[in-house]
Amino acid sequence: MRNITPESLDNLSSRVAYTRDFINFTEADAAALHAAKPYLAPLIPSVVDAVYTKLFDFNITAQSFIPRQTGYTGETPTSLEDITLDHPQIIFRKDFLSGYIVKLVTMDYSDIKSWEYLDKVGRMHTGVEDSGFKHREKKPGLQVDYVHCALLFGS
Repeated sequence: MRNITPESLDNLSSRVAYTRDFINFTEADAAALHAAKPYLAPLIPSVVDAVYTKLFDFNITAQSFIPRQTGYTGETPTSLEDITLDHPQIIFRKDFLSGYIVKLVTMDYSDIKSWEYLDKVGRMHTGVEDSGFKHREKKPGLQVDYVHCALLFGS
């Protein structure tokens, strides 16, 4: 049994090592993600639409898409009925998810900067006001309850 203290997880490098060890993430896994890029790239729009379609299936997850997205300056939905895959704000958000998926199959998993990016994305969704992203500076924290993240990962 390996000894991991809660305090050690305050450090990103320690968290990364623990995460990699816990899920047995190896260089071969990183290579497999990179090799998937040519096959995944044409599917990204369909995958992103499927994610948002699932999120729109329930009012509790769909309602989080009504408020203005940071950085978005266009028209916002005013009700759940306005939320569609082709609403301009949803397209704006889908572009972020598409970029994230591309990053997952292209990033250098041996570079701590890649893990810093993933950490920022995670922190940004936890209600932390300073996630480390410039576009999120001095903005109210984005709070996504873990139950919704876990359900989405499992679907």
